[in-house]
Amino acid sequence: MAGKVTRPPVMTTRKKTAVKPSIHVLHVELMEIAPAIWRELHVRSDTPLSKVHAILQAAFGWTNSHMHVFEDISRQQYGHLAKGDAEDFSLGGSPLLDESKYTVADIGPRARSVFGYIYDFGDDWVHRVRVKKVQPPESRKRYPSCAAGARAAPPDDCGGTPGYEDLLEALQDPEHEEHEELLEWVGGSFDPEAFDLKATDKAVRAIK
Repeated sequence: MAGKVTRPPVMTTRKKTAVKPSIHVLHVELMEIAPAIWRELHVRSDTPLSKVHAILQAAFGWTNSHMHVFEDISRQQYGHLAKGDAEDFSLGGSPLLDESKYTVADIGPRARSVFGYIYDFGDDWVHRVRVKKVQPPESRKRYPSCAAGARAAPPDDCGGTPGYEDLLEALQDPEHEEHEELLEWVGGSFDPEAFDLKATDKAVRAIK
């Protein structure tokens, strides 16, 4: 009598469900200036800080002509490391970590998380970045994007907050001795209250 044939068990495989990336909604405010200059940015949670830097430059109209760092709540700093720099390269404070190796979720993991972005160590433009919420991506919406904002950012190289105040005073007073010179320096006009959401969103969306 032939032995009973044992069939191998039927192996079933479960399809992996694609995990959609979450979206960080960021409220970014330029400090020490009133009324507030701010932007609401929507970025993928896995966005490297190096790309967040480019997004912030586009959102505020900066020219990316100066050094910058991110700083988390523990005062750990993240920035651009040139080829050959060690990851513990220091700018005079805590060791600088490579911003391309860390994401926005690493330094702002959840709603109400706060971190800093400092641009131009001469003018010291300090941005406070607060995570408003972490949410699923919206259908058919492209990221990154700028959803809201207010007021124009100061021009690059105007001397930080004190210099910006002096600049506005001179631009608003035709009798000021530096009025014509500074008017030419800003390109003929500067409206501190101006904010074009459509143009800003377009600039942010262009960041690859």
